[in-house]
Amino acid sequence: MGIGFFDLEKLRGSDLLLLESLYCAPFARKYKKKNPNCTVISIIADTSFWSERLGVLRRIFYWRYLGYVDGFIAVSERIKRDIRSYVDKPVFVVRPFLVNKVSPRRRTLNRKILFVGNEVKEKGYEYLIKSMKYLPDFQLFLVGDCYKKVRTREPNVHVEGRVPSLKPYFEECSIYTHPADFDPCPTVVWEAMYAGLIPIISKGVGQSELFKGELRKLIVSKNEPKSIANKITEIYNFKGKKRLVEKCKRFSEKYTKEKSTKRFKKSFSQLIKELC
Repeated sequence: MGIGFFDLEKLRGSDLLLLESLYCAPFARKYKKKNPNCTVISIIADTSFWSERLGVLRRIFYWRYLGYVDGFIAVSERIKRDIRSYVDKPVFVVRPFLVNKVSPRRRTLNRKILFVGNEVKEKGYEYLIKSMKYLPDFQLFLVGDCYKKVRTREPNVHVEGRVPSLKPYFEECSIYTHPADFDPCPTVVWEAMYAGLIPIISKGVGQSELFKGELRKLIVSKNEPKSIANKITEIYNFKGKKRLVEKCKRFSEKYTKEKSTKRFKKSFSQLIKELC
């Protein structure tokens, strides 16, 4: 479901609605007015409650429709806090799981950097592109719809665009960098870690709240080109980077489809019990 036309008759008899996002809330509102005992739960895996996107129109939208949502499932603790700061409703956190499982192979850690993402500005690829002028000996490969907004003449930046498979890039690159201003919990970070790449991420990326101990060194303290370049250089020169690769691989294995599905079922059941 989404904003637009939808036949509410298809929902007839439903006592619970699970919304993909808040953009489905108008349909939930119409249905719940006729079926007040129906429980509505929304998954939040986007920028719905990000303060930078809470403009006047979105606030009006929430004022009109949020009251019809009974509970939430968020993909990070940050999103949970953002939701709770806006509305007093129960929220459970369930992380997404990795989809592309590329088994790591023996490799020499090289100076090839990978980024995967769409064209929205908050993904942070512009910072990464600008950082490459400080990293003339490194190569950056940009994969995904970010190509639509990229305009660069940097000789060490390769705009790949949409590709049929990430496997060749996971096998060829050694560092995955995701300097987003806000990205709830991108699965590509798990996938890169599973494939044996070292992730370098910003505090705006959902996984940053999970990186503890030695993994904290993989977080960029300041999300701007020079700091990103310094962090990439620091990690590349770090003597224990092979150990980091192994730690990242083991950590990513916590977020397989099987384990995440089990956590989702448990959290969903707990949320239903709390609401009903």
